[in-house]
Amino acid sequence: MGSAEHFLPWTVAWIAYNLTLWVFLVICAPVWIPWMLCARKRRSNFLARLALGGGLRSSRTTNPHFWVHSVSVGETLAAAPFIRKLKSAAPDAVITLSTVTITGQDTARRALMESVDAVIYFPLDLSFICSRFLDRIRPDAVVILETEIWPNFLAECAKRNIPVVILNGRISEKSFNGYRRISWLFRRVLRDISVIGAQTPEDARRYSDLRCDSGDVFPTGNMKYDMAVPVTEHVLASLMSRVRESGGRWLVAGSTHEGEETAILKGFAKARVYDPHLHLLIAPRHPERFDRVERLCVEAGLSVTRKAICPEDGLSEAVHILLLDTVGELSGAYALADIAFVGGSLVPVGGHNILEPACFGVPVMTGTYMENFREMASLFRRSDAISVVDSPEAFGTVLLDLLKDPESASRMGGRGRNLIRSCQGATDRNVALVLDAMRNRKDSGK
Repeated sequence: MGSAEHFLPWTVAWIAYNLTLWVFLVICAPVWIPWMLCARKRRSNFLARLALGGGLRSSRTTNPHFWVHSVSVGETLAAAPFIRKLKSAAPDAVITLSTVTITGQDTARRALMESVDAVIYFPLDLSFICSRFLDRIRPDAVVILETEIWPNFLAECAKRNIPVVILNGRISEKSFNGYRRISWLFRRVLRDISVIGAQTPEDARRYSDLRCDSGDVFPTGNMKYDMAVPVTEHVLASLMSRVRESGGRWLVAGSTHEGEETAILKGFAKARVYDPHLHLLIAPRHPERFDRVERLCVEAGLSVTRKAICPEDGLSEAVHILLLDTVGELSGAYALADIAFVGGSLVPVGGHNILEPACFGVPVMTGTYMENFREMASLFRRSDAISVVDSPEAFGTVLLDLLKDPESASRMGGRGRNLIRSCQGATDRNVALVLDAMRNRKDSGK
């Protein structure tokens, strides 16, 4: 668990970490309590993370029990094929799925309830709360998607000899350099993780360097390439298909953030001069921004309607923009797009998952801020399978280039789809990794 000379600084750091959590809860109570109370969903989220919401059920089954944790929407969608294959490999297994965000919870309940036995919120990282969760759920293995490192939760799992497996693990070069400065601290935490399935050989090397142990770190690939192709919701499919049947085309701008919509709307208005039949479906990343984005459309002089109130018999010819104000339908919308823009990339957010539109062979545009998907974006750029917008002002120019040369755009989309197919298979490797970790625990008699 680390050398003796590091025991004292580790202990000091652990105490400081827990004191910080308690100080935040107590000192900041006048801020977070009203914020929590003013919205039912936030109130439910917070109470559930304290194991006070009533949704945490006690498990007493002798069947194998897996706890799978995904933070938000992207990780939950990536977890879907993994959970289905895990269930197929272990049909009698009980699976509990946890998320942190409300949108992740909604996605899990909508997309995975037939494959999991319970959907819960992940506990706050306080030892007594984590202990309560683990004692009720009693998992045989915990699976964490990507890089969610909670020291108290991991320590409580280690106390119970519960193997923790990180899948789709990634550490950016910037994060790695930061972690390395306090490697004595992260080494202790990371060694509470039993097995790590990293996205790339480079990610695996960084984990091994931080742990000073490469024995349980494997480059298994990125499960997001194995995402299940979604079925477009009936009403949305009907709306978009009617436009296409009448000769219209769709630009789908998904997961947009503050500062991006203005550039998108300007570029869209410019493109409509060339193609008056072009329509825009825009899907803000955060539901609380739906009203704000609708106002931006109106201020730009463009006719907009919201999907939630749009009649199923079709859009009015005067409507230019469909605002997707429902959660969980964006992937289906990409299926009917002619061109897609993936947001969080024109502004320094870090980008979102370009695979969702690319798996349909749709030509994809992104901005330059793709830090959260650096390796994936780099691979797509090297394969000429993506179109990068260098600045918000350039959005309209790049969009017009794709509209004016549909054959070239289609070939780019085809390269993206073929690239995804060539990178698939991580899910099967990761299922085997998790089953081995659970068997090793049982074989050791723990």
